[in-house]
Amino acid sequence: MISLIILSVAIFEGTYGALQLQPYNETALGMFIANDPNADGVITCVELEASFDKYDMNGDGTESRHEYTEYICAVSPSLYQLSHWLFDEYDFDGDHHLVKTDYDQLCAAMDTNGDSNVTPDEFIDYWVKVFPKYESVGQHGQHFAHGNSACH
Repeated sequence: MISLIILSVAIFEGTYGALQLQPYNETALGMFIANDPNADGVITCVELEASFDKYDMNGDGTESRHEYTEYICAVSPSLYQLSHWLFDEYDFDGDHHLVKTDYDQLCAAMDTNGDSNVTPDEFIDYWVKVFPKYESVGQHGQHFAHGNSACH
């Protein structure tokens, strides 16, 4: 299963290396399809949590920024800088570690009807609101809050 950050099914690098997330709805739909492991048309909160497990390199039950960005860098180096911003997006409690409560909050943020199932419409609606914040990541002259955009 591909995780939420592995957006390569729908993201292309544009001029000066800026990520092209538009059209947002198509990018989000590609992410949804990649993260619906049983292709049943919903992503459960349990499936969402499981999609983050691969980042836990040391098996301690949490994902650090380093574990998360190193995994992303190994799989898709062009998404390294974006991975820092998305880590912050997922880290709901701001403790610099991703844990079950962060995934629960992410699920709740996407699951607008509260049934513990994220539908394509809910998923797309969520990401269409988030993507504009990250559209300019990597543009020429863009300030990188998390250092340079090269992999560790």
